[in-house]
Amino acid sequence: MEQIEPDTEHGSMPERFAAVARPALEHRCMPVIIAGLAAVIMLPALNAGLIQDDLLHRVRLVRPSQLPEQLYSTPLIGDDVGTLSAAMREMHSFARTQQDAEKLMDSGMCPWWTADGWRFANWRPLDSLTHWLDYRLFGESSPLMHAHNIIWFAALVFLLALLYRQLMTPLWMAAVAALLYTIDDSNYFPAMWIANRNLLLALFFSVLTLLLHHKWRCHNSLASGITAPFTLLLSLLSTEAGIATFAYLFAYALFIEHASKIRRIASLAPSFIVIVGWRIIYNSLGYGAGGSGFVIDPGRETIRYMQAVLERGPILLAGQWGATPAEMLDALSGYAGAWYLFVAVVFLGLLLIALIPLLRSSRVALYWFSGMLLCVLPICATRAMNRNLLFVAIGAFGVMAQFIAGLFAKQDWTARSRLWRVLAWMLCVTLIFIHTGFAVFSRVKAPSTMSFVFDTFYSTVKVDPSVDLTDKTLVVVNAPNPFLFMGLPALRAYWKEPLPERTRLLAPGFGPLKITRTADKTLLVEAQTGNILSTDTSRKDFAPNFAYFYNHFNSLFRPEDMRFSVGEKTELRDMSAEVLAVDSNGKPTKVLFRFAVSLDDPALVWFKWTWKKNGLGAYSRFEVPAIGQISRTEGPFGDT
Repeated sequence: MEQIEPDTEHGSMPERFAAVARPALEHRCMPVIIAGLAAVIMLPALNAGLIQDDLLHRVRLVRPSQLPEQLYSTPLIGDDVGTLSAAMREMHSFARTQQDAEKLMDSGMCPWWTADGWRFANWRPLDSLTHWLDYRLFGESSPLMHAHNIIWFAALVFLLALLYRQLMTPLWMAAVAALLYTIDDSNYFPAMWIANRNLLLALFFSVLTLLLHHKWRCHNSLASGITAPFTLLLSLLSTEAGIATFAYLFAYALFIEHASKIRRIASLAPSFIVIVGWRIIYNSLGYGAGGSGFVIDPGRETIRYMQAVLERGPILLAGQWGATPAEMLDALSGYAGAWYLFVAVVFLGLLLIALIPLLRSSRVALYWFSGMLLCVLPICATRAMNRNLLFVAIGAFGVMAQFIAGLFAKQDWTARSRLWRVLAWMLCVTLIFIHTGFAVFSRVKAPSTMSFVFDTFYSTVKVDPSVDLTDKTLVVVNAPNPFLFMGLPALRAYWKEPLPERTRLLAPGFGPLKITRTADKTLLVEAQTGNILSTDTSRKDFAPNFAYFYNHFNSLFRPEDMRFSVGEKTELRDMSAEVLAVDSNGKPTKVLFRFAVSLDDPALVWFKWTWKKNGLGAYSRFEVPAIGQISRTEGPFGDT
């Protein structure tokens, strides 16, 4: 392993600082101290309450007596709701079969444009078990549930600090890597969100697997070698992201282990067998995604997946190393997004130039770096989000700590070129600022930021609470965020608001609409710009807008390239939607809606969304026009 020996008497200020900090950072209790720090900085999360997916999980975890009767008529509730078997089977699942999807569409939780064969179901039984126990041990105490998350986060940080100490020397550099990981602002949301515990569990068992694998290969511990595949399985049973563990196992065989090629390949066999076996069972039980543009199946959509890697990979890596969240890409127009991608590629190019001397001289750095890159690949299959970077961050902060420490101590690998030194120090200062000062600032602001984001999200399903929707159909002409309507029954039940019998979304609110009543029971909806199902991303502006963000989430229901045909009709129990015209991309521009009752029937309660600045807005009652009359709604950019 690499050694850094700073001159403690005559060195530069960075060297003297390193010499003073070194004894404390190398103390044997440092992993415990860092884990304690991880717990302390997460304490604000205790007041976060239940948010979004937490409420969806709640209705499947509490005892049946704690649920309002209205929820039993929704697809969220099964006959054995509240039992452990139901929780482990269904907590993370919406639709495993076509019949499940049809029930969701009939209730309105999925809109009429949902693709045929749509499937969205995850199997995370270990995570589900922990949540079921929460509701049995803590009742509905969200602070205790958040405390449970915090314990797993602190335990993860403790194991990660040990892993860094096992692979990096001197030990103070390992402590730096662990500290950077701990205070990273991207960790707050995943650790704060109760529903995201699956990722914390997967990371915990993943790092434990890496520690056991290292002990097996480096110290010939047979017990560790036998145990490691089982802890890997626990990671996979926590969430699908656990498969990223193999990235670091593969990188270990490639760069750390010194055995023959055959032995290194053989060392990966147990983990590979576990992953293949888990995936076979996962698929055979009907879990997975299909008919969705939100999640890409690399095996079935290889070309689309490769395009996603080229676009999302640099954004995710820039989100990890830089200061901008990866989610920003989905909040920008196509024009601004292209520039964002260009800047990300340039930044990563400069970063690579600075890192090359270190990567050439250090196999440990190569291990962290290659593990980081490989971990990016699976998360490119879904939208770019910083909360998916926790596996990537393990390698990123490992190599980042080596880079910063090497510069401070003038390690031998540092290049002699003045130009390289200028670039390296500029990046070093930038990284320190981003991952210490800016990270701390962002963590302080995180609770209020999260509150604003979720309040904005909730506003897209919050209609006037004074309107009694009991036994009625909620009809939304232009829903800005169709994705969140999947959770509408659970949200309204938690807010103690009456549930509608069903919901009908006529169109996403991504553009201006012309609405003509053609008969007593029929309504013609026409896009005034573009098409009905997507927003205009061709605008040459740089301002973030929630409309772009909601547009990407709407792809959950249908791939972007799945075309409609003229005359295609979706039949629901009380409404049909017939596509009368499509654009060049096969997306509908005119849709005729036929209801089973008069549009003036009091059983139908109509609302529309009115956009405000930066993609914000609110609902108001929609006055159904008279036969032959026209009504209009504005788009998110003030267009009509």
